[in-house]
Amino acid sequence: MNESRRNSAAAPDQPMFPDEIGWDPDDAPELDAAWFEQADIRVGGRLVERGHRPGETERLVLPTNLVERFRSGGPDWQIRIETALKEWLNEHPGRL
Repeated sequence: MNESRRNSAAAPDQPMFPDEIGWDPDDAPELDAAWFEQADIRVGGRLVERGHRPGETERLVLPTNLVERFRSGGPDWQIRIETALKEWLNEHPGRL
């Protein structure tokens, strides 16, 4: 690190100002229970659980053998399940 960069770095015990970090921490959203319920959970950068977004998605429990058939087709297996359900509903409108 060169001398000018070393002098411009904030000391760990000194607060940084919004102009120095490019955003105001006071503008950050409140991390309440609703925020955590909607948050996606990632492990090592890999999405392991999608957060709940009311009106957008719902959680659904399906038999493992059914899900595995869609997963074996590769990426976007969730979209294929959604498409299959929509097609079935269009073909069988009176079944619900």
